[in-house]
Amino acid sequence: MRTNLFRAAAVAAVAVALSGCITLFPEAEPAKLYRFEISAPSEVQAKTFTVTRGPIAFDRAAASDGIVAVTGDTVQYIDSARWVAPAQQIFEEELVRAFQAGPARLIGRGEVGKSDWLMRLDVQRFEADYRNGPEAAPVIVVEIKVALTRNVRDGDTFETVLKTEVQAGDNRVSAIVPAFNSALTKSLTDLNSWIVATGGRR
Repeated sequence: MRTNLFRAAAVAAVAVALSGCITLFPEAEPAKLYRFEISAPSEVQAKTFTVTRGPIAFDRAAASDGIVAVTGDTVQYIDSARWVAPAQQIFEEELVRAFQAGPARLIGRGEVGKSDWLMRLDVQRFEADYRNGPEAAPVIVVEIKVALTRNVRDGDTFETVLKTEVQAGDNRVSAIVPAFNSALTKSLTDLNSWIVATGGRR
């Protein structure tokens, strides 16, 4: 019989923003650490423009080093598995990598020089969705709301929501982590493409 991946302690989705969402891992079994391993983008030759990376909002439950699993209205962490660092930190590092090639050049706030655009991100979902029950292989969901504002007085703002879903091959951490990597890779690729299409043609 397949063991349940979830911790015994769970919290309702409405309580995600409360401290009850953060639970401890079992001391008897040290958690294995995982990281994102997305592919670096290929260099693209085109006219460049600059984008300032604004504040990044991140779903509170998913921002930690716990791997979030959702079953219906219940939010849990996958048992004995963690990211090597808080998911929000790793996401921001991979975001920078995703913009290392291509016409949209990402710069941080405080860097010297004026940019053409300001980008704000809200990572609203970053989770394993057990929509077919706790024993079935989950669907990895990454959902990002993007706002791109032209850096001029009263500049226009363009917004979109990018949602990626990747089916894990099995209800095991060894299959769930690669599915997260695939979902994040596609999400950042789609983000880069939308930024280029929006900022490079206006």
